[in-house]
Amino acid sequence: MTQIIADSSSLILLAKCGLIETVCKLFDVIVPLAVVLEAAPENLVKKYPDSAAISELISRGAITVENTGSDELPLPISIHKGEKEALILAIRFKGAVLATDDGKAIKAARFLKVPFIITPKIVTELFRLHIISFQKARSSIEMLGKIGRYSPDILADALGLMMEEKDGQTDNHKNT
Repeated sequence: MTQIIADSSSLILLAKCGLIETVCKLFDVIVPLAVVLEAAPENLVKKYPDSAAISELISRGAITVENTGSDELPLPISIHKGEKEALILAIRFKGAVLATDDGKAIKAARFLKVPFIITPKIVTELFRLHIISFQKARSSIEMLGKIGRYSPDILADALGLMMEEKDGQTDNHKNT
């Protein structure tokens, strides 16, 4: 099973779009402890449904929490602790993909040659793989446009790719 090492932003955005459980069923989702402390601490779990969903998936074992062992990472830029620990795990788990929407973490991943994916790309891939319907994918991209910090070009590209995919075949996608 493909491993995804997720940072806080990607987990939270997937939860807000209602796709976190789907992603956890399809992939081996791994997070460092710093991400748990950022995305699902007890005080946030009580207030926010997305934090509660992440906490529930961790408690069920659908999201694995890993210790980084070290936080040494030779980077020419500074990044937050959660992103840094996620990068360390992505390096340690060779073949894993880093899920991040943080600009500095993306630059660091490129510098370290760590494969990464952003949340809009996860949504388009779920659609392309016939896991979610066009309607669900489109509403998720629209939600990401409201709550994420994406350029209009990224969102337009995601919608364009989905429209091409939809127009190129019959809609055999699930209505989830």
